[in-house]
Order: sequence, then structure tokens, then C-alpha cells
Amino acid sequence: MTRSHFQNGLNQRLSCSALIFIFLLASSIVNGQDNRRWFQIEVSIFSNELAADRAEERWDVDGTLLIYPANINELRQLSDLLMIEELLISGNFSSIEIEPENSDTSEPNPTNLLSETERRNELILSKGPLQQSVGSSFQFVDVDRDEFLQLPPSESEFQQTNRSIERSSDHRLLFHGLWRQPVVDLDDSKPVFVRGGLAYGQHFELEGSLILRFNDNENRVVVDADLWLSEFSAVANTGQPWQLPDYPAAIKPPTIPAVGSPEYHIRQIFHLQQSRDMRSEEFHYVDHPALGLVIMVKPYEVPEIPVAETEF
Repeated sequence: MTRSHFQNGLNQRLSCSALIFIFLLASSIVNGQDNRRWFQIEVSIFSNELAADRAEERWDVDGTLLIYPANINELRQLSDLLMIEELLISGNFSSIEIEPENSDTSEPNPTNLLSETERRNELILSKGPLQQSVGSSFQFVDVDRDEFLQLPPSESEFQQTNRSIERSSDHRLLFHGLWRQPVVDLDDSKPVFVRGGLAYGQHFELEGSLILRFNDNENRVVVDADLWLSEFSAVANTGQPWQLPDYPAAIKPPTIPAVGSPEYHIRQIFHLQQSRDMRSEEFHYVDHPALGLVIMVKPYEVPEIPVAETEF
């Protein structure tokens, strides 16, 4: 063997080794093997509709500081990632066939509409991303490994809790989130943007943020809730006006109301700002005269990506 042949073979082996090392390094990061501890988080936020409870405390304009933390991000929705723009605009779901629950040809029951939607979401997930047309944006999603991705209803443990809230005349469910993420210390944490309830102009009744982080000893997950519930009115407030913060640059704002739409004014803002240490796999309730928050966190192990054997 000549020296040039030996050098070429060595270079090839080194190149293959380098590629394998880079691939394994990337896989370890994707698989959560970067010493980060992952958790699955589920949270429901609801309003207290009793005026007497809301009147227990008085919120003043001067004493209410509403601000979004830096580095905030919004939960990604499967419907936004898997559906192409043309399909969303046209509303054509003909490529997704859903078998009826029974052969009854009578009129559909309105109470089954929610389950029908859930079944459609599950079916979309099981079939994978739909075929995209040329020029449309596309993203691959990995439900088992993607962080800050809203999970399908089948993963929820709050279904009964949410039904109880919705059936209550004293409460309204405003927001439900279910996602996975690595939990880190406060300095490296990524706040989650929250909005829910009814839309009034460019804002919603419920807005704010949640931060999931470790405590100083890293033996408990802490939730930092900074939420505000706004009461809107078509009549302008005669006193000092309330102000809502603008949406962060990283958050897509709602659609601008059409010309001639009603103008809404803020009558009152109820501010919830609390931190709570939590035990894993336990329900935790954050109380407030105008709002309620139920949250549960549990450890999650990111599955490894199978590595195909390659012969060199």
C-alpha cells in the first residue's frame, strides 16, 4: 500500500468518525441527554364569576404593574403545524375521513361536536403531516421530543376537572395548556405566554405569563404565575384609564378589528401574581378572588431516537 492510499483511507475513516460523533452529539441533545430534566405540565385557568368574591380586594391603576418577561414564547399548536394554509382557509378536510361513531342516520347531536373535533385532531396526529402544496410553509413535528408543543386531548389528565369547571355557573374555563419542556433555573427559563377567554378588540380577557423553573435547591418545580383578568365595557371609564401592555415582539398579535367594530374600554383589571413550589404528580391550586389556577407537573423521559446501523 502506497503512502497516498494509506493517507486517503485514514482521511476517510476520520471523516466517518467525525460524522458519527456529530450525529451522536446532536442526537444526545435532541433526546434530552444534555443533563436537562424534562417535565410534562398541565394547567387550567378559570375565572370566578361571583361579583362578591371579586369585590373582596380592590385593585388600583397605580398599584398594578403589568409586564411580560423577556424571552417569552407561545405554545405551538398541532393544527398550525400540520395543516397547510390553503386547507385552513378553505376549511376543506375532505382528505381526512372520520368514521361515524354509529350507523344512526338521525340528526347529529350537538353535544358530540367537541368529541368530533378531538377525534379529528387525534386522526391528524396519527396520520402525520398532510401533503403540502408548492410554496407553502412546512414544519416536521415530533410530539414525543418537541418542547412547548400543545399535546392532544388524549394526553390530558384534566378532562374531568375541565368539565366540572365548564358545568359550574360560578366559573368559566379560560385557558388549558398541556405541554412538555425542560425545567431549568430562573435565569435560563423560558416563560410561556398565556391568553384566553373572550376577545375584546386586540386583547383577551385573560393574558399574562407562566414560568416553570427549579427552586434554589433544584428539588422542586416552581410555577411563577403573572396573570391579569380584564373586565371590558363599551362605556369609557370616567376615572384614570387602565392600560394593558403591548404584546411581546415574539408573540403574534390577534387580528386587528375591522373598521366600525365596537370600541372597548377596560373597567377593571384583576392581577394574579403568585409563586408556588410543587410536588410532582400532585394537583396544585392557586387561589385568587377573580381567578383560579390548577396545575400538575410530572417527570418526563424523552425517548431516544433509534440510530440505524451503518456499514462503512
